[in-house]
Amino acid sequence: MMTKDKLRQLKGDERLGQMRESEYLGAEDIDDGAEPVLTIAGLWNGTVTLQRGKENKDVLSFAEERVPGIMQVRPLIVNSTNRKTLRKLFGDAKASTLMGKQIQLYVDHNVRDPQDGGLTDGIRIRPYKPRVQKQEPPPVCADCEKEIAPAMGKDARWLAAYTAKHYGVPLCAACAQKRKDAAVAAEMQREQEGAAEAQQFVDSPQESDIQPPDYEAGAPNMEAEGEEVL
Repeated sequence: MMTKDKLRQLKGDERLGQMRESEYLGAEDIDDGAEPVLTIAGLWNGTVTLQRGKENKDVLSFAEERVPGIMQVRPLIVNSTNRKTLRKLFGDAKASTLMGKQIQLYVDHNVRDPQDGGLTDGIRIRPYKPRVQKQEPPPVCADCEKEIAPAMGKDARWLAAYTAKHYGVPLCAACAQKRKDAAVAAEMQREQEGAAEAQQFVDSPQESDIQPPDYEAGAPNMEAEGEEVL
């Protein structure tokens, strides 16, 4: 069984650059709390390979390659629950009807696993048509003043928020890397200067190393010269 903890572990691994092997959309592809809107490009039926083996399934494909809130847009296997939702929304679940239609996805954390009856995460389609949302202008990099482009599997707004948190301003991936490299170089320079100062301190004579003059050895013998010694 793919438990919720395991799904979240997979999601954390993907954020470190590791990609899932599955070619189909899974709950771990969607960010926590996100509800991405996708445009249906087609519906096909065929044999798909699942964890429990090969099965004949309907599969939705989408027009978008990237949307906010989703790591990577993949085809979605249509289960019985989502098929009912599609019929409720659009009258039927045929390719000719669904093509060009938009659906809103979310992650249900209480999906019953058919294999062992436990609970797991699953993708569901909202039972209403997505509301058209006002598109905000794309974020701009504070350094190069160009639009921030998606990178490393993250959309532009995620990158803008992440870099603003760590660098104080929104940055594109390239400029963020430059700032990181510059900070590393500055730290190395400070360490080198500190080491040089420490070495100079070791090499230079210290107060404790300076011996006072030997008055006993170098002083004139007053008694020998007939002077009264006090």
